[in-house]
Amino acid sequence: MDLKVSVEGVIREVSGVTESTTCEEIIIKLAQAANLPGFYTLVAVYRGREDTLSADEKMMDFFRNLHEKPSNVQFILRRLEAPSPRPTQSQIQAKKHPSVPTQRSQSRLPANLSYHDTGSGAFHGPFSPPPTWNSGREQSTPAQKRPSLRRSATFEAKQVAQDARAPNSSQTAFDSDEYEQLKDQLAYQEQEVELNRIRLLRLDKEIAELEHANRLAAINDASLPVGPAAELAQLAATPWSQLLDANRARQRDLLKEHERYKLALERINTELEKTRKDALQLENKTNQELERLLATLDVANSQRRQLLRSLSPPAARTRPSASNTPDGVAV
Repeated sequence: MDLKVSVEGVIREVSGVTESTTCEEIIIKLAQAANLPGFYTLVAVYRGREDTLSADEKMMDFFRNLHEKPSNVQFILRRLEAPSPRPTQSQIQAKKHPSVPTQRSQSRLPANLSYHDTGSGAFHGPFSPPPTWNSGREQSTPAQKRPSLRRSATFEAKQVAQDARAPNSSQTAFDSDEYEQLKDQLAYQEQEVELNRIRLLRLDKEIAELEHANRLAAINDASLPVGPAAELAQLAATPWSQLLDANRARQRDLLKEHERYKLALERINTELEKTRKDALQLENKTNQELERLLATLDVANSQRRQLLRSLSPPAARTRPSASNTPDGVAV
């Protein structure tokens, strides 16, 4: 399925929406395609009302619960955080110097990154509590590390350039840093307010759905007759005689089927006993025949031995020679 989403007044089409496609995946895809940083949410406009979708809500389930065609629903990608103000003169001067690469804050992840939050909540987004900043002037000491802000790299490069020019420029650098910190805190608070508004809208939507379901259930219950009189009327309207005749006919059929299976089982038992007797007789005959064959074989073997003994010639007796007798005279 394809969806059409309005991104800053431009209609963009998202293709390949399946049963498992969530609102967060569509927001990330649109932000990556349009190269939009920041935090966004998807708003559905239909029948003159707006609904803010949660990050883990599936689009197909949303349409099924809404009972509306996708062509009748207009989607808008709405930005949550306020746009950044115009750069000050100190920021313009800092851009002239190369920035030092530092670690970006985890609370300022842009929406065009493939970030997925595994926690449970009404909105899954890359939000985290704001870092605790110390606005005192003792931050200029090298022993203490400055927290990683959204513009920390630009500020460090600007501070190095200004310290090299004049010692009086450090005050301006600190003021600019405090302004950036306050601006980040304000943006984070605005995001929290927008998130709370989204959660309240979702709760209002769930409450309205529950109230609608309760009203429908009450209407259905009111349409049904209740009380002893209604129960007696239902009992009187039930065709008990027809049900009794049907049950009796079913019982007779079951008894007939039982008798039929019983006769078949008795016939099988009779055939089985007969087969056992035949097998026993055959076994006895086989044993007798085997004994007769063994006796015949013994008689034939004895006759063969006698015949061989009668056919063999008698052995001739030899006289002892003189060479074999050590003593005595030959006669």
